[in-house]
Amino acid sequence: MDLVSGMIVDGVLAVLLVTAIIVSIIVYKRLGTIREGQAQLRELVDELNRAVMNAQSSVSGLKKSAVEIEEILQARVQKASALADELGMITEAGNNLADRIERGLTSANRGEAAQPKAEKASSKQQQEILAALREAR
Repeated sequence: MDLVSGMIVDGVLAVLLVTAIIVSIIVYKRLGTIREGQAQLRELVDELNRAVMNAQSSVSGLKKSAVEIEEILQARVQKASALADELGMITEAGNNLADRIERGLTSANRGEAAQPKAEKASSKQQQEILAALREAR
C-alpha cells in the first residue's frame, strides 16, 4: 500500500504541476496583452502631449494675433473719430455759410420792391438758390 499511496500522491502532484503550468501559460499570455496595451497607451499619451503642445502654441499665436489686430483697430477707430470730428466741423461751417447766404438772400428780397426788372430776375434766381439750400438741409 505504500507503493500505491506513493503513486497516488505522485499522480496528484503531477496533476497539480500540470495545472500550475497551464495557469502560468494563461497568466503569461495575459501579461503579454497587458504589455501591448501599455505600449499602445504610452503612444496615445505621447500623441496627446503633442496635441496639447500644438494647441498651446496655437493659442499663443491667436493671442498675439488678437493683440496685433486690436492695435490696428484702435488706430483705425482713432482715425475714424478724428475724421468724424473733422466732418462735423465741415458740416457746421457749411451750415453757417448757408445761413449767411440765406440771410443775404432774405434781406435782398425785402429790398426788391425798389429794384428794377433786371434785378428782379436775379432776385428770382436768389429765391431758387434759397429754396435749394433749405431742401439740402
